[in-house]
Amino acid sequence: MSETLRRTIHAEVKIIDAKKGLVDYTASDETIDCYKEVIRASGWRFDNFCKNAPFVDSHDYSSLDRLLGKVTDFRVEDGKLIERVQWAIDVPDNKYAQLGWKMTEAGYLKAVSVGFYPVKSLSRWDSEMRAEWLSQLKELGLSEEMPVRCIYTEQQQIELSCCIIGANPNALARAYKAGAVSDEDIDMISNEQTRRLPASTPDHLADGVEAMRRGRAEFIGRFERLIQ
Repeated sequence: MSETLRRTIHAEVKIIDAKKGLVDYTASDETIDCYKEVIRASGWRFDNFCKNAPFVDSHDYSSLDRLLGKVTDFRVEDGKLIERVQWAIDVPDNKYAQLGWKMTEAGYLKAVSVGFYPVKSLSRWDSEMRAEWLSQLKELGLSEEMPVRCIYTEQQQIELSCCIIGANPNALARAYKAGAVSDEDIDMISNEQTRRLPASTPDHLADGVEAMRRGRAEFIGRFERLIQ
C-alpha cells in the first residue's frame, strides 16, 4: 500500500439536522494545495472506506474516543468531494464528539482533513507522461507555468478527520469567549493535550505527576493568553 497522505481544507460546512448531528462538509476540491499538488475530484475511490467510513479526531486512531462519528454519504459534485457526517452526539460518554459538535454548531470548527493513499498520479518531471500531464492541466484550467508539481488522478479514501483542538487553538479560544465551550471542556482538553506531550527533560521522566502538572500549567497559560 502507498504511503497515507492527508490534505486539510477549511471546508464549507452546512448543518443538515442539528438534532441528529448531521453535517455536510466540502472535504476536498481541485485547487492547488500547499504541497503544490492537485487532487482530481473524479479520482476519488471508496472501496474500503465505504465499509466503515470513520470520522475521527485529527487522524488519531489510538483509542475509541477518537472516533467522533461516521460518514454516512459521499459524492463528487462540481469538482468537489462532499461528505455527510453524523457526529456521535447520541453517545454521551464520547466527550470529544460532544465538544466538537458544540464548536461546529457554534461556527468555530470548520476544518476537515481527508486521509487517503494515492493510486495513480502524474508528475511534472515525468517526460513519458508529458501529454497526459498537459491534458490534465488543460482540464483544470491551469497553465503550464502554474506551480503544480503533482496531480493525483486516482486515490482511495481511508478516513475523514475533524481538525480539532490542536490544529486550531484560536478557534478554541474564540469558542470559549463566546460561551460555546465550558470550563469543564477546557479542563478535559488540557489534561488530554498534556498526556500527549512527550517528556522533555530527565526530571519529567522521573516524576510523571510533576510533568503532568507542569504541562497542564503551560497549556492553561497559553490558552489564557489567547482569550485575553
